Amino acid sequence: MADKKMSNSENKKKKVVDKKDFKEKELYTSKEVMIVMLFSIGIGILMCFSGISIITGKNYLAVTKDLKKVVDTYYAIVDNYYGDLDKSALIDGAVEGMISSVGDTFTSYSDIDSTSNFDETISGSYDGIGCSVATLTDGTIKVVQVFEDSPSAKAGIEVGDVITKVDGVSYEGKNSTDISNYIKKDNKSKVVITINRNNEEKDVTISMSKVEIPYVNGEVIEKNDKRIGYIDISLFSSNSYKQFKNKLEELEKSKIDGLIIDVRDNSGGYLSSVTDICNLFLDKGKVIYQLEDSKGKVKKKDTTKEKRSYKVAVLINGNSASASEILASAIKESYGGDIVGTNSYGKGTVQQTKKLLDGSMIKYTTQKWLTPDGNSINEVGVTPTKVVELNEEYFNNPTNENDNQLQEAIKLILE
Repeated sequence: MADKKMSNSENKKKKVVDKKDFKEKELYTSKEVMIVMLFSIGIGILMCFSGISIITGKNYLAVTKDLKKVVDTYYAIVDNYYGDLDKSALIDGAVEGMISSVGDTFTSYSDIDSTSNFDETISGSYDGIGCSVATLTDGTIKVVQVFEDSPSAKAGIEVGDVITKVDGVSYEGKNSTDISNYIKKDNKSKVVITINRNNEEKDVTISMSKVEIPYVNGEVIEKNDKRIGYIDISLFSSNSYKQFKNKLEELEKSKIDGLIIDVRDNSGGYLSSVTDICNLFLDKGKVIYQLEDSKGKVKKKDTTKEKRSYKVAVLINGNSASASEILASAIKESYGGDIVGTNSYGKGTVQQTKKLLDGSMIKYTTQKWLTPDGNSINEVGVTPTKVVELNEEYFNNPTNENDNQLQEAIKLILE
C-alpha cells in the first residue's frame, strides 16, 4: 500500500496544494555500495579503513590522523561517559555531522528506515496490495487510488472505500501511514481489510504481491477536431521510461497531432530515466544536457536516437526539479518545444548515493548539469516560453477544462 497518493483528479489538485512534498528528492546517476570495515589492532588504537566499491572495483586504504580523531572521540565517550549511551546514535550523529558540515542542501544522510522508503519509491515497485490511501481532515482513512491489475483491484477494492480495520484491528484515531507501515512489515502473504462502502461494512481478503507504481499516466485530449496526447510523469523512477514508452506508443496508435508532457510537481529521479525519455524525441547528435565536474570539465550527453515530427509542449511549475528540468530544457533548446507554466525549482546538480553496511545511506553532490546550450539553471530554474499562473478555479475543481496551464499548452500545440 502506498501512503497518501491521489487518484488522477485528486493528484492534479495535490500538485497545487502540497508544494513541499517534492523538494527533497534528488537526481541520481548510480548506486554504489560501500563496505567499511574497522579493525582495532594491538595495544592503543590503530585504525585501518578498507573501503570496497562494488561498482568501481577500487580499494581504498587510509590511516589518517583525522580518522583516528573520530575514533578516539568515540571510544573516549563509550569507555568513560557516566550514564546510558546509544552507540548507534553516536555513529549516526558523527556521520550526520560530517554531512552537514559540507553545507550542501542535497548532500545528506538517511537512516535505515528512510533509505528503505527511498529505495521503494525510486525503484517504482514494492511488496503490497496496490492501492493508495489518505487521511482526510475528519480522520477518515480513505482509498484514493487503486492501481490497475493490482491485488486490491482484483479483490474488489474501490476508490472511496473507507478503511476501518486491518486484520481485525481498528484504526480509529490513527492515520494512513500507520496502515501502510503495518501492511509492509513481517512479510505478510495476505491481509484482511475491513471497509465501509455506502454505510455497509465488509471484510476483503487481499493477497500480497509485487506491485508496480504507476508513475506515468496519459490520455488523448480532443480539441478542434485534433487529437493531442497528454502524459503525466510524477517521478523518474527505474521503471518510468518503460511506462512512458508504452503510453507514448499507445497514444501514437490513436494518431495524435501533438503531445503535452506534464512534469508539474515532479521532483526528479534517475538521470538514466530522463535521458532515455529524451532520446525518444531528439535528432541524432542533439544534446540532452551537459555535465560539469568539480574541475570544470564539461561533457555533453548527446546519445539521441530518434525524433518525433509533431509539436511537443512541457508543463512545469515551482516544484518541477532536477530530472524534470533536464526534460524541459532538452525539449526547449534541442527540440524547439514550448514550456508552459511557472518558473521551475532550480536544481542543477547531480548526486550519487552510497549504501552503508547497516543499510543506511549517504548522498553527495558530484556534478553540475547544464542545459543543451550550456546554461546553468541551478538556483535559477527553467523559464517557460509561456508563463501562465494556475487559476483559482482549478483549486476548487481540478478538471482539464479548469487547468488554464494545460489549456494554454493545447492552444500552442494547435497553432
